[in-house]
Parts: sequence; structure tokens; C-alpha cells
Amino acid sequence: NNCEIARCGDGVLHAGVEACDDGNEDDTDGCTSTCRVASCGDGFLQPGEQCDDGNDDNTDACLNTCVLPSCGNGVVQVGIEACDDGNGIDSDACTTACELARCGDGLVQAGVEDCDDGNDNDADACLTSCHQAVCGDGVIRGNVEQCDDGNADDADGCRNNCRLPRCGDGVVQAGE
Repeated sequence: NNCEIARCGDGVLHAGVEACDDGNEDDTDGCTSTCRVASCGDGFLQPGEQCDDGNDDNTDACLNTCVLPSCGNGVVQVGIEACDDGNGIDSDACTTACELARCGDGLVQAGVEDCDDGNDNDADACLTSCHQAVCGDGVIRGNVEQCDDGNADDADGCRNNCRLPRCGDGVVQAGE
């Protein structure tokens, strides 16, 4: 005892007043300069922490768990991610790239899209509306349909089976 007034930083632990006192001003060791045990959220970067901003805001540049935000962590980073459900599933409303699912993204959204090939070609098996191409949808698929007028009139210029009318097809056309 040197008869000095006890203070934080004197290297002496004062029970009930200080959690620690290592006698230095180094905030990056196990005891901060405020005589508190270093921990995530204290505002000081400690070993094992990627960041530590000392606040409770989970939507900023450092999560409350002292890790840097990333897509897939379940926390939406405003201005960076459109969504983040953290589930690793591409067939729901939020993709694993933290973008909102949409028709044309190449990912089939379960219960919403029949298909999604990610292209702008309506002549293939998947329309740009993300529905399966079928005879009668009004879109001619090359090498599969000869015509597709999208109606149920078998006596016009396109049969209901998406074939051009011809003599002997069982349907009387104008002029036959």
C-alpha cells in the first residue's frame, strides 16, 4: 500500500469497482483502459473480432456479433442487399445472392414460376413470362409448332394442335 487513491489503470484490481486492471492504456488486450474486460461490442477491436463498432445497430458495417456483414447472414444491409433470409435456398423470394427473386433471373421460384431459363427467347420451352410454352399460348415455338394463334378456333388459319390446316386433316376449312 502506497497510500495513493485507487484509480483505474493503476494495475491494482479494486474488487466490486473494476472488472480488471492491467495498468496500461492498451484497449486491444484483455482489459480495456476503462478497466472492463474486453468483449464484443466494447468498441475496441480484439483478437477474433472482424470489427467492433460498439453499437447495437445490426444493419451497419459491423454486426452485433463483431463480424463483417455478408450476404446470407440473415440481416439485410440497407443499400447493399435487397433481401437476406439467410437460408441458402434459391427457390424462395430471396436468392442466395441477396436479390429479390424475379422472372428471368434463371432461378425457378417455387409456387410462382413454372420455369425460368433466364433468357429472352419465347421460341424455347420456357416463355419470358416464366410459364411453360404450350400449344395455344399464342407463341410459336420453332421446330415444335407450325403456328400458334392462341385461340380455340380450329377452322381458322391455325389448328388447335398448332399445325397448319391441310386437306384431309378432318376439319373443313374455307374453300374446301
